[in-house]
Amino acid sequence: QVLAARLPADKQAELAMLLNALSSRAGTLALFGTLTPLADLPPVDLQRHLAGLQHSRFGTKRRVFQLLKFLVLTTAMSRDTRAVNPQNHGSDANSMWAALGFEGPARWEEVEAAAAAAGRREHAYTMLNRTISRDTALSFDVVIVGSGCGGSVVAAELAQAGRRVLVLEKARYMRREEVTGVESDAMSSLYERGGLVITEDSSMAVMAGSAFGGGSAVNWSCSLRTPDYVKQEWSAQFGLPAFTDGTFDAALDAVCSRVGVQSKGVAHNGANQLMIDGCRKLGYHVETAPQAMADVTHHAPGANFIGSGDRYGIKRSTPVTFLADAASAPVPAQFADQCYVEKILHEGGRARGVKARIVGANGVNQYQLVVKAPVVVVSCGSLHSPALLLRSGLPNKSGQIGKNLRLHPVAALGAAMPRDAPEVACWRGAPMTTVSNVVAEGPAGDGYGAKLEVALAHPGVATSIVPYTSAYAFKDLLLDYPRVMPLIVLTRDRGSGEVRIDQTGAPRLYYQLSDHDRKSLMDGLDKAARIAAAAGCDRLMTGHFSELHSLPEEPSARAAALEQFIAEMRRIGFPDFKVPMFSAHQMGTCKMGSDPATSVVKPTCESWECSGLYVVDASTFPTSSGTNPMITTYGIAYMAAQGLKGAMAAQPVAHSRL
Repeated sequence: QVLAARLPADKQAELAMLLNALSSRAGTLALFGTLTPLADLPPVDLQRHLAGLQHSRFGTKRRVFQLLKFLVLTTAMSRDTRAVNPQNHGSDANSMWAALGFEGPARWEEVEAAAAAAGRREHAYTMLNRTISRDTALSFDVVIVGSGCGGSVVAAELAQAGRRVLVLEKARYMRREEVTGVESDAMSSLYERGGLVITEDSSMAVMAGSAFGGGSAVNWSCSLRTPDYVKQEWSAQFGLPAFTDGTFDAALDAVCSRVGVQSKGVAHNGANQLMIDGCRKLGYHVETAPQAMADVTHHAPGANFIGSGDRYGIKRSTPVTFLADAASAPVPAQFADQCYVEKILHEGGRARGVKARIVGANGVNQYQLVVKAPVVVVSCGSLHSPALLLRSGLPNKSGQIGKNLRLHPVAALGAAMPRDAPEVACWRGAPMTTVSNVVAEGPAGDGYGAKLEVALAHPGVATSIVPYTSAYAFKDLLLDYPRVMPLIVLTRDRGSGEVRIDQTGAPRLYYQLSDHDRKSLMDGLDKAARIAAAAGCDRLMTGHFSELHSLPEEPSARAAALEQFIAEMRRIGFPDFKVPMFSAHQMGTCKMGSDPATSVVKPTCESWECSGLYVVDASTFPTSSGTNPMITTYGIAYMAAQGLKGAMAAQPVAHSRL
């Protein structure tokens, strides 16, 4: 019920239908060829039927297996189960965590003391919601929809320039003490649709932040600048000279300085160090990934839980930086949370404001909120920005709103170190402090390749991608969790998908992996396997296989086994619903360009079709960035803000009316 509540109505119905089928004789007959409901099957028969789903030649059955596996394991392994599991004792939040060696998040008292000792005071935001007890109309100079990497920078720059700014966020604002650090709690309160966003046609899992601070509240702080070849492509092919004439580089300098990006002194946890070791043995490129964190030392408190919300104030996310700058400006920006913007108000080709639903002062009742503003900045991210534009009835003459969806598709490889080797403990320390560009040029040598990185792998998500053969074998494999090095292949996708809106106006994602990107992903997995082998692992796992592939110690046999693993992986490829794929980066759905026939916004980020309407987030990327998009988004937002300040300079300063 908890999981279902996060889904759209039609997905809830599909899940209910599946669960009912598994509980009925007719359903199990269709799925397994048996008249016995799932709960009544003997363990041996259950495992046999699950294997039949997993390896079925029918994609629909494989999809059912992947869904069941994900739901069961993320529910069991990612949550605090003290209230429901009598096996938990004392401070153990989940008895299975203890079996895996996973410590779980610290108590709030410990977190509070560590943050205080480090001098990281929390900026407490006041939400405008406290003043709302009826349908309300307000007026501001600028209304910004979204508090993430795009909207926060614009809010800071314009508020510091003396403009009356209102930032609207659909998620609930949470103080640090409200964030538990528990994986399932983070999914339900800090991620879009509770972490259950999937593409409609390919079931790729899409992880998108839905929090005060947007994606910056949950990303892994890997702060890579836009590659030169990407900037050159955007300038030459899309008529955007700012990316190569120094303007964008100056913007990157400014935002990186504000968030404290640093690469010197960055400590690497066990998994990142193994990646460095493996790359160096093979002569592959590897370097430290710059970090936007206040503490980059070894096992800095809180660094290992930044994907579940920053309780320690260690990460330079937007609530710590740009939003705080906006709130402390001479004309302080104002903020509202739990505010869902239904449409942009526009007339005669000009933006007039927004219409929204907002939770009022009692925290329960919703009211209509109309904000009148001559400048509307849409910074809802690459899923919701196009959805808002489509709901708002813009002409969309180019047909490009929602098109060009890029996802940086990711495939994972797990490498287990020998059982007599030191623990890797990939959940300790900052998660993503290294990057390899060994396959970044791509199959065609045009920069559409992949980066290799180390993933944050807490038990819920980690166990959901572990191969399954039988209950015993699966549990035995999970006991190796402390010895696993999790590598990911992050692809700069040349292919693209689309965001459409459903009958409720909510975004739905459609995305099929292109042949080029499949090859790029496979080339990355090939190199990841070689890196892991060079680092000393003795077993390899990917979603292609239901069992681990062993690498013997004897050199010639080890080399032969590695080549066999890679060859078989390449032979299998990426059948639908077999190899788990996910995305943590969404880009491109309100593309920037110099031609209104092929783009949604101008080089200034202003809409071609509606003056005063700006889109400022990763949705404006002309293509995928090929690198973690946070810094690129900050830079584009900084450029857009400078342009906005200039455009508004001749306008009188309006006063907000509350």
